[in-house]
Parts: sequence; C-alpha cells; structure tokens
Amino acid sequence: MKPFVVCGFALLSAHALLEAQLNVPQLGMARYQDGSVHLIRGVGANVIVDRHALARAGTAAFGDTGGLLAANGTIRAVLPDGTVLADYQANEPAPVLNSNGSTQGTGVAWLPSKHVLLLWDGTKFSETSVDDSSFGGTVTSVTMPASGSAQFFVSRADSSVARISVALPSGSVTSSDTEPGARGWALLQQGWTLSQDEWGLTAERANGGNRQTIQLSKQPLSLTDLHVEQMSNHWLHVVSVSSGANWVLYLDATKLNIFLLPPPKSVEFVARPPKTMETAR
Repeated sequence: MKPFVVCGFALLSAHALLEAQLNVPQLGMARYQDGSVHLIRGVGANVIVDRHALARAGTAAFGDTGGLLAANGTIRAVLPDGTVLADYQANEPAPVLNSNGSTQGTGVAWLPSKHVLLLWDGTKFSETSVDDSSFGGTVTSVTMPASGSAQFFVSRADSSVARISVALPSGSVTSSDTEPGARGWALLQQGWTLSQDEWGLTAERANGGNRQTIQLSKQPLSLTDLHVEQMSNHWLHVVSVSSGANWVLYLDATKLNIFLLPPPKSVEFVARPPKTMETAR
C-alpha cells in the first residue's frame, strides 16, 4: 500500500476570523457525530469550523448550492446557509441521501422501508417506486447520473458491493454488476468510486485508470468504521466511528487531498426561519 500523507491543519483563530467577517471561502457543510451541522470554511489545509450549528440531523448530503438533511423522520431541503426550502415527512428511520451537486441544488434520497426513491428538483419533492427485490443487500449510496436513471451501490452479506442501475420512472433494474475492489460500501463522487479497506479509504477512477489509497489508521479498521457524507461538490466529510476523528477529503478529476477537521469549539444551535416552506407527501 502506498498511503497518502494525511495533512494537518493550522487553526486560524476561527472566532477572530469570523467575527471580523473576513471573506474565508466556504468549503461546505458537515454533520458531526453529535448531529450538529456546521459551516466549514478554509483554504487548503487551513480549516475553520463555525461554532454555530445551523441544524441537527441524523444524516446529511450537500452540494455547492444546497442539500438534504434527515432528522426524526423528516427530510429537509436546505440552502448553504441553512435556510429551509421544503420538508418531506418520510417517516423513514434510515434514509440514504445524495446531493447531485447541480446549479439547481437537486438531490435524491432512498427510502428503504418504502422501496421509494425520493427526488428533489430544487422546488419540490416527488416519489418513484423502485423494484429492489433483486438488490440482495443494503443500499449504501444512490446517485442520479442522468434524468432517466438512478444508480445504487449495494452492500451484500459477503461484503462485496454491487453497482445497480435502475430506469426511471419505471423503477426497474437495468443492470447489476459487482464493483471491483470495493468492500463493505461504496460512494461515487467527482468520478471517483470510494470504498474502505483495512487501513483507510480507497479511491478509483472509472475503468481502473487511477487507484489511490489513503491510510487513516495504524490499527485495522472494521469495514463499517468510516462514515462518509457529502459536504459540497468537491468535498467529503469522513468520520471514524471508533476514534471519533474527522477529516475533509477534496476530490477533482485528477487528485485527492485529505486534511484533519477540528471539532467545533462549542456547539451553539442557531435556529433559522425558512424563507419558504412547502410540505410534500
């Protein structure tokens, strides 16, 4: 294994910078293990966590122009500043969320207990039933590579991962293939397929053209130890369940860089009233 070097961070006096209202670029939004959702700002290895929690969530996925949060059975579409656009009463204990990262702020959620794909088009939620009888495992991620299809990564009992394509709006399976090299779970971001190995993350470009490994632990990890969520189009939030360590991972078409992410100095929840509210059922 040729691991990437895990870069450290220089804490740039977050409170002083934020209070001085300096124009620090926003990298995305990250959900910590306590459920608090925070704005993440910085440049390169210099990462700042806003101490104000914009929301509470059990799972989350963000693109540059907005994202989805899930908490207490409700899926919420939000803008990057936490402004709520719409709520959907899913009553789903374990939704799988994805932000498509488009300029329209679209997203998708898989509701396994209902066998339903929930689509957010930037203005409203809509449902599509999916025939998942042949999936043979647990969905770990879902994307919409095109308007007429959805793609699922499914973790199976032997820890292999299947890539399954589904036609929309019919909800029928069009292809199912084992994803080479992926174990336990997989996630697609910026053309990279991410998964986990014994020591950290693996990332591979389409057709096996470029494979990278990122060592995050000196001790063997279980295949469920690392939890990854989208922060924005190019950034992912990586959490080790066993150690509680947090990282931010940058991806583009040619490279990956990973940096330590500090915890919030304190968690202060700031309730933000919605600009508009639309309830879809």
